[in-house]
Amino acid sequence: MKCPRCGKEPAIVDSVFGILPGTVCQKRDEKWSLKKLPEFYSLNRISRVQRQRDLHSGDMLQPFEKNKANPDYFKRYPEQVDKYGVREELSKS
Repeated sequence: MKCPRCGKEPAIVDSVFGILPGTVCQKRDEKWSLKKLPEFYSLNRISRVQRQRDLHSGDMLQPFEKNKANPDYFKRYPEQVDKYGVREELSKS
C-alpha cells in the first residue's frame, strides 16, 4: 500500500492507528514542527486580533445610550450630529 500523502513511498500499516504516512512524510512533519512552535502562532494571532479590535472598536459605538446622546460616537462621527439632531444636547454636556 502507498503513502496516503505523497503516493510514492510505502505506507506504514499499524494495528491500532491503521494506515499511516510513510517514513519520509513523517520525517518531513517532524522537521516542520521543530522549526515552528505552535505557541508563536497563537500569540501572534492573539496580538493580531487585539490590534484589529483596537483599530475598529469605534465601529461598535451606538449613537444613543439610555436615551441620551453618546458623546464618544459623535466625537468619532461629527458629521452625524445634525442628522440625529443632538447638537444642543451635546453642547450641554
